[in-house]
Amino acid sequence: MPSRQLVSSSSPLQSWSLLRGHVVTMTPRTAGVLQVISGRAWATFDVSRHMPVAEAGDHFVALGHDLRLRAVQRVVVEAWPYHGQDGIRLQWVPLPECTTASRWQATVAEPARDMGHGLALVARSLVRLLAGLAGYSDYLTAGRGKVLQGLESNAP
Repeated sequence: MPSRQLVSSSSPLQSWSLLRGHVVTMTPRTAGVLQVISGRAWATFDVSRHMPVAEAGDHFVALGHDLRLRAVQRVVVEAWPYHGQDGIRLQWVPLPECTTASRWQATVAEPARDMGHGLALVARSLVRLLAGLAGYSDYLTAGRGKVLQGLESNAP
């Protein structure tokens, strides 16, 4: 049975090892970067109001690829087997306060951007639907009051 532990990180620099089959749940108090020092990690983000839906879900993080986390963003990290390694080594590096998102950005700008992405998807779907209906209308009206040309008619 894999073990779970909750890490609520705010200290300057934390590093730890995680064995295969074990998971760690992180909910950082401040924004920061989760770095893989050795091995490969499987990270799963929860869908929440603090995160765009496009960023939620599973991410695989290898050595040299960092995972940026916002404050109070929940992520579950598991060691992912890589070339026979039994575990991974992780390091948490908090970002300086000046680089974290302001309250305005987190509560207004990001939701507005998410809504813009959603509206763009709706607009593209609407255009595709109208184009499909326009192309389908010829099929529906064929032979119903349409004047047929010479070769299209079935004249005696």
